[in-house]
Amino acid sequence: MISIETLSYSYPDGTNVLDSIDLELEAGEFVVLVGPNGCGKSTLSRHLNGLLRPTAGSVKVMGMDTRDPSSLWRIRQAVGMVFQDPNVQFIGSTVEEDIAFGLENLALPTADIKRLVSEALEITGMDKYRHISPSSLSGGQKQKAAIAGSLAMGSKFLVLDEVSSMLDSRSCAEVLNMVISLKNKEIGLLYITHRPEEILIADRILVMDQGRIVADGTPLTVIRELGLEHDLFELPPLLKLALKLEDVGVIHLNGHLLSPLTLAEEICRSL
Repeated sequence: MISIETLSYSYPDGTNVLDSIDLELEAGEFVVLVGPNGCGKSTLSRHLNGLLRPTAGSVKVMGMDTRDPSSLWRIRQAVGMVFQDPNVQFIGSTVEEDIAFGLENLALPTADIKRLVSEALEITGMDKYRHISPSSLSGGQKQKAAIAGSLAMGSKFLVLDEVSSMLDSRSCAEVLNMVISLKNKEIGLLYITHRPEEILIADRILVMDQGRIVADGTPLTVIRELGLEHDLFELPPLLKLALKLEDVGVIHLNGHLLSPLTLAEEICRSL
């Protein structure tokens, strides 16, 4: 578990970015984080593995406090970070070498390194690219390779900061489907996005505004709470349609609305 208590953070010039955030994230949970530009999403995400330290309050990863320098290495193993531009994370001359880099720093036996690298490549569907230079990969493949690097290190949580923003729709779908599959491996996912359609696949969404969490719950619960008219994030057209149909009594939504097919099935049932 990642446990955040009254987390506040200010820049050196005194500008307040995060304001008294309380939050818990569980392994195996898919959480989508949304909110307007400048609301503090990336700043919050960088607290989860100790890249930033709280000005006040605390962040604990599996009981380890990010303010404790002696725990930072283990925290960064537990919480992997994947950024909008994966190129900033690559070190090795091939995908295989890049994934192995962190494991080599742990001084693991060669046989264990090979096994962990192979497992991570298989999970992410990148095995056939193991001998390819990361620079020659497509955008979606680069994101998968970056995720494989975290998985090989044994990360229990992945923080994905707008990893789909630079991808075309096909690559975006491939990366997102692969990320969703990680839930079955009990990996906790915090997924920051501006793409409205990606809200629908979440177990839970967090909405940030001006450095605070202003809504927290399932997609339907949060959107019903906030209403259709707000400027905190863009609503998926599919969900707008579904909620308007519900308002006029055509359908009744329960749980998660995952796809156009589920909406069509609900309409058919109601008729």
